[in-house]
Amino acid sequence: MPSRASTRAGGITDAASGLTHPSIAPAAEAKGDSVGYSVQTLQRSNAAPAPLLTQADPLNSANAANDSSVRINAASAGSPTQTLPPCDTTQSILYCVYTIQPGDTLSTIAEQFGLKNGDVTAADLLVNSNKPDIASADDLLQIGQKIRVPTQNGVVHIVRSGETLSSIAETYDVATSDIAAVPQNGVVDLNALKIGQELLVPNPKRFAKPAPAPAPSASSGSSSSSGGPQIVRGGKASQSGFIWPVTGPISSYFGPAHPLGIDIDLYSNPNAPIAAAAAGKVVFAGGNPCCSYGYYVVIDHGNGFETLYAHFSSIAVSVGQQVAQGQLLGYGGRTGYATGNHLHFEVHLNGQVVNPLEYLP
Repeated sequence: MPSRASTRAGGITDAASGLTHPSIAPAAEAKGDSVGYSVQTLQRSNAAPAPLLTQADPLNSANAANDSSVRINAASAGSPTQTLPPCDTTQSILYCVYTIQPGDTLSTIAEQFGLKNGDVTAADLLVNSNKPDIASADDLLQIGQKIRVPTQNGVVHIVRSGETLSSIAETYDVATSDIAAVPQNGVVDLNALKIGQELLVPNPKRFAKPAPAPAPSASSGSSSSSGGPQIVRGGKASQSGFIWPVTGPISSYFGPAHPLGIDIDLYSNPNAPIAAAAAGKVVFAGGNPCCSYGYYVVIDHGNGFETLYAHFSSIAVSVGQQVAQGQLLGYGGRTGYATGNHLHFEVHLNGQVVNPLEYLP
């Protein structure tokens, strides 16, 4: 069966090729480093939004709920309004969701939406707003793929466990007041960020680079859950205390082209039950089916370890729940950016991304 990488071969466009979109004129040059969007709705259905978690195919329900055509206008002081490509604004006030067209590259998309930044490339604003599946401006884009486009020069950042506004500001070398000042962020209490919360970080001067991780340390692997949890997977644990969350071939390995984890292909069992790799506490369960991780779960295992499981079709746990090793977390799928049903799996140690294969049996 083809790997995930090979499934992208049909209808892809090289993000580094520099090809311009054949039917869309570049946006007018904006003045300054701040670009905002005013939204003009051309057509929008009255369908209710899709539920956050569903046993049905969330992609179908999300598409039905977002049956709308919207167009965003770049608005900068002293410059005329420039009509830009259609982009779905129903998902968030921080970004619109753009569908990749033939000939698109990250650079041309950034140009079309008037994104620019003096310290980092505009394409990298899109890269860092669409992790884990876009690793660099040279990554391959698939026609029909949906990506986040920030509503101003900046990065869409998803708050992780242990992060504070100060640590996020330090990561991107911006002032905390600049993040708090973005009205769409709605930051009132600087110490009350929630795991999974989306923030728009304006005008970043740099992006995070994972530091070398410490040597593996043993995880207890013991369960603090009770009441007969549904155990769907077992087997011998690694020295670090982890088991495989699901069985399947690895379609994307951890490395420069895929720096946040591994992908486990589920072509033989598209909605396979996904298990907790070790016992721990669920610190995030949810997400947005439109982009990036889709529906995903994060578990804190203690001893500095966290694991992340992405692209679920449905989730079976909730925030704050204690789970046993091997316990059902949800079912595999292709929510977010996924060229096929697979599990994206990450391991974090002391806040740093590490290679999952070094911690699995």
